[in-house]
Amino acid sequence: MTKNVMPPWYNRARKSYFMPLTDDGLITPNVGCWAKEKYSLVRTYADIFTTSMRRKWENLIYVDLFAGAGRARIRETGEIVLSSPLLVACIDNKFDRYIFCEMDEAQLNALTHRVTRDCPDIEAAYILGDVNSTAPRIIENIPEPSKQNRVLTFCFADPFRMDNLNFATIETLASARYIDFLVLVPTDMDANRNVGNYTAPGNTVVGRFTGREDWRKRWAPAPSGSTGFSLFVLREFSEHMAELGYKRNEAHESVLVKNYQRSAPLYRLAFFSRHPMGKLFWSKTKKYTNQQTTLFD
Repeated sequence: MTKNVMPPWYNRARKSYFMPLTDDGLITPNVGCWAKEKYSLVRTYADIFTTSMRRKWENLIYVDLFAGAGRARIRETGEIVLSSPLLVACIDNKFDRYIFCEMDEAQLNALTHRVTRDCPDIEAAYILGDVNSTAPRIIENIPEPSKQNRVLTFCFADPFRMDNLNFATIETLASARYIDFLVLVPTDMDANRNVGNYTAPGNTVVGRFTGREDWRKRWAPAPSGSTGFSLFVLREFSEHMAELGYKRNEAHESVLVKNYQRSAPLYRLAFFSRHPMGKLFWSKTKKYTNQQTTLFD
C-alpha cells in the first residue's frame, strides 16, 4: 500500500467491513459473493460523504430504497455479513437520520431489530411498502431545508430488476429535496437477459425504469439482438437524470459488477449528483474500493 494514498477510514474498513458474523436467528437473505463489492462501494461513499460534508450541512440524511434485512448470507461460502443499511449505520461520522425502505415486512422487521440492537444511537425511520408508492412518506421523513437548516441526502437505490423501480420515484424525490443518488442499473442480469421481452411491442418496463416512453425511437439493435442493450438502458437513464439537473454521467464512470466465477457482467452502479463535488467523492470511492480487492477473493 502506497503511503498516504488511502483515506484515514480505509484501514478501519478493511478490518471490519466483512468480518463473518454468527447467525442471530433473524431472517438473512442469500446473495452472491459479488454483493460485497456493491456493499463496499456504498459504505465507502457514505463515509467520504459524511466525513467531508459534516461541517457544511446541518442535516445529512441517508435513504436506502431497497434496504433488506441488514445482513446477508453469501451463497457461495455461507458466511454472514452486514449489508448496506447496517454498514452505513456503522460509519464513524454518522448521518443525522436514516430512512430504510423495504416492501418485505419480515425483512424490515429483522432490520429494525438489528438496527435497534447494534446501532441504538442513530435516528432511523422505517417505511414498509413498494418504493414506487411510498415516495411521499420518504420526503416527509427528510427535514424541510431552509437557510438555517441545510439538508443534503444520499440515496441508494438497489433494485433487483428494472421493474422494481420507476424513474418517476427518483424524479419525485429529486424534485422535493437535494439528493445525490447511487443507483444499481440491472444492465446485464436483467436488461440483456430479457431484451426480447423488453423490446416487444406493448412492454412498458424500460419506459418506466428510464422515464422515457419514447425510448424505442433511439434503440437500434445490433444483428446479435441483445448487444448494446445494457448500455443503452444505462444511457437512457443517465440522460434523463441529466435533464433533472444532475451532472452528466458516462458509462465509464459507473462501476461494472461481475460474477467473477463465471466472468459474467451483472449490473452497473451509477452515481448522480448535481454538484461536481459529488462526482469527486465517487471517483475517490472507486479508487479506494478498487484497492480492497482482497475483500472479494
